[in-house]
Parts: sequence; C-alpha cells; structure tokens
Amino acid sequence: MAVRTRRAMTVLELLLAISLIALVMMVMFAFYDITLSERDRSTRMITEGSLARRTALKIADEIRSSSGFLGNGDPGVWGTERFLSIQTVVLPSKEQFIPRGIGDNPIAARCDIRQVQYYLAYDYDASHDYPDGTQGPKPLGLARREIKTLNQTVLNEARPDSIELDLLAPELKYLRIRYFDGIDWIDKWDLRGGFGGMGNSLPQAVEVTVGYDELPPPDDQEMDLQDSELQPALPEPFSRKTFTVQVKLPQADVFFGSRMMRAQQRASQLNQSSGGGATP
Repeated sequence: MAVRTRRAMTVLELLLAISLIALVMMVMFAFYDITLSERDRSTRMITEGSLARRTALKIADEIRSSSGFLGNGDPGVWGTERFLSIQTVVLPSKEQFIPRGIGDNPIAARCDIRQVQYYLAYDYDASHDYPDGTQGPKPLGLARREIKTLNQTVLNEARPDSIELDLLAPELKYLRIRYFDGIDWIDKWDLRGGFGGMGNSLPQAVEVTVGYDELPPPDDQEMDLQDSELQPALPEPFSRKTFTVQVKLPQADVFFGSRMMRAQQRASQLNQSSGGGATP
C-alpha cells in the first residue's frame, strides 16, 4: 500500500497568503474608516445646519413682530450689516391670565414691547488669527440682548431681570444683515433722529445670514463705506457654512414711505454738511 505524503507550503505561498490577508484587512479598514468619517461629517453638517436654521428663523420671527409706529421715536427696525435692533411685540405671559380674587395683590404691569438686539460679540482682551490672515479680537459668537421694559436704556437695579444678555449661539461667528427699501438692497437702515416718528419706518424686507465662518469686527474704512450708502449691498455668496432667510414685513408701508423718509433724511444730511462747510 502506497503512503501519500502531505505537501507543505513553500515560503512563496506563505508570503502570498499573508499579503492577501493584509490586503483584505487594509481594504476593510479603509472602508470602515471612510464610512465612519462620512457619517461624522454628515452628522456635523446636519447639526450645524439645524442650529443655523433655528437661529435665523428665531430672528425672522422677531422681525415679523416688529412695529412701525412707536411713540418713543425709535424705528421698529434699524441697524447695520453687523448689528440689528428690533422693537418687537410679544404676547402677554401666562401669569396675566391666572384668575385672582379681589383681595389678591395684582402682579406688576409688564410692557408687551421689547427691544431686541443681535450682534457678534468679541473678546478684545484676547487675540485671534482669522482665516483671511488678519489678527483681531477673539470672536465669542452671536449675542442677543433684550430689554423688557419700554424706554429703558440702562439697567434697572431694582429689576435685575429687566435686561437679558445671552450668548445665543457661540458656534455662529458670522452675521450679515441686508435691508430692502422696495427697490435696492442696502446694508444700513437707520431712520432715527425724528424721521422714525413721522410714519412707518420699516423696510420692505430684511435678509438675515448666519454662519460658521469667523468674521473679524469691521474696521474704520468699512464703517465709513457703510455710512456713505453710495452703493447697494451685494448679494450674499453661496456657502455651505451659512444659512440665509429673507423676511417680508407685513406691517411695512405698501407705498414705500420708508424709502421716501430715507431719501429725505439723506437730503437733510447733505444740506447740513454743505451748509456747515460753506464760509460766509
């Protein structure tokens, strides 16, 4: 009876087997690494997009509630490209509707008009390198300031809850506001100084853009360009890190009265500047 001998693996076959096993392991590792990275990236994009969307819609809701006729002389909406101030109207709190007896002490009266401000906060004691290569104060994020009582410009020590200053979204470091007067989009809307009390001073629409790109504070040259109002504001460029919402104000004057007030204000300023520079 013949005895069959078992053939052993050669060194070359062993190296080929190890190489194939290593190749399969590398492919599996790359597959799982790419899958997990894409999942984390998608989750981050959804989270960032949801935060930017909720924040922009919150600002939009308060803009829609702004009033164009106020007795304190301030317009319902005014601001610049980086700053927005709103005189908004809120519903009464639930405490106002609680039934009370005749002998119960009534709760303190509360004004339903609130002044809300949105702007980017900076830490001027800390330095930060921005993506464009410039250095400036460290960005802290999007801030929200709310004054709960009418005509109050300073903090009331007797009511510490009369002013709320909140860092609304530390992750959002980009804010841009544009205002539509019925014809042009501009980056500054300010009808104070007596013109706000003459009529409806609301713009026809407001565009709010929030995002994650770090934005340094405006320099003096940029502020002078905003004050000049020589050119309409350019549209917001597309970016995956920003969210833009356009808000139409239903309380705005359908006859574009705010645009006429702005033209009258600019004419008055030009007359004052020309009269001040003339020599007798």
